Amino acid sequence: MIGLLLSPRVLFPFGYGPGIHDFTKGLTGRYNLYRNSAHTIFVAPEDGWNDEDAIIPSKVIKVNTYSEFIIAERQGLKKRNPKDSLDGYEIPDPDVIDYWILNTNKNYVLKNLDNDDFKKKLDSLKVPVNIKLIDVYEY
Repeated sequence: MIGLLLSPRVLFPFGYGPGIHDFTKGLTGRYNLYRNSAHTIFVAPEDGWNDEDAIIPSKVIKVNTYSEFIIAERQGLKKRNPKDSLDGYEIPDPDVIDYWILNTNKNYVLKNLDNDDFKKKLDSLKVPVNIKLIDVYEY
């Protein structure tokens, strides 16, 4: 929703609610790709989830599906101010990239894989090792 804040000199447009860049995109199984903020981009069941459900936490940067599998590349996050225990805000860590494979039929996830382990797991699961991961904004 958008409104106007009136000032004696200027009109200021303002908005509230979800950001214009936030989205939910359907994947395979009953899973969605969610973007709730610039750094909160994750994969989870469409009807909510709990600790027993397999998810891929933030920050997912690339994703694709193959049969019952959701394959994702994640950028790690780190605390913005590690010395400030009251500041829990996280920012991207450019030095941390990992890969995740979620099986939507069997509710399990292979996580924190480096590139070599990722390729081996894809091969063992009969997923093409050359599968293209697509930027979340283009998926």
